[in-house]
Amino acid sequence: MGTRPGTRRGVAALGTALGAALVLALAGCDSDSQGRTRAERETATAYVDALNARDADALAALGRPGREGAAEDARGIVAERGGQGLKVTGMDVTHEFGPDFADVAITATDGRGRDHRERLALERDGKTWYVPLGRKAGGTPKPSSGTSRPG
Repeated sequence: MGTRPGTRRGVAALGTALGAALVLALAGCDSDSQGRTRAERETATAYVDALNARDADALAALGRPGREGAAEDARGIVAERGGQGLKVTGMDVTHEFGPDFADVAITATDGRGRDHRERLALERDGKTWYVPLGRKAGGTPKPSSGTSRPG
């Protein structure tokens, strides 16, 4: 008993369709792992929004995925500078150290009407800008710079 020619064509077409679907699915996974596109100003605005909301989780989400200690860094920043009701009046973005690093000078007024200035360093990976929180997985923390002299 032989296989009918129409059946073989149907199986071949199904195999081709499944192969194409697999390639598209893998390509989609790859682009998801790279993150979405987020510009410098968008990242800086989301940073201010997270501070105003005292939302450490939102701030941690602005860091690179997979970084150890990002949540702790975000909690510390929110505890120190969060909840001021900042209204941004200006943002100046510069790239003094190459195209993958940005310095954002943020000017704002706080909830009491006082002037507020903050500098935010950003780093780029692909087309997405991140707030540098935490450290690479398995990395060692950077030593803090001391101001005292060995005696």
